[in-house]
Amino acid sequence: MSGLAALDAKCSSRLGIMTISYYLWTTFVAVVVGILMVYIIHPGGAAQKEDSDESKKPMTSSADALLDLIR
Repeated sequence: MSGLAALDAKCSSRLGIMTISYYLWTTFVAVVVGILMVYIIHPGGAAQKEDSDESKKPMTSSADALLDLIR
């Protein structure tokens, strides 16, 4: 912390920009890897069965699901 306080304003701002850039880049890469893994693995796909009792229930809309969180 004392090392950062000893830096001049120009160097400190450059370091801050580099830190934010690194954070945004790694977050972007993590999101892309996560989306690719979902497309490759298809999580939950094997758990779906055609003849289960769950498939006979009426489909719930997204709006109903969100409103159920509030109710």
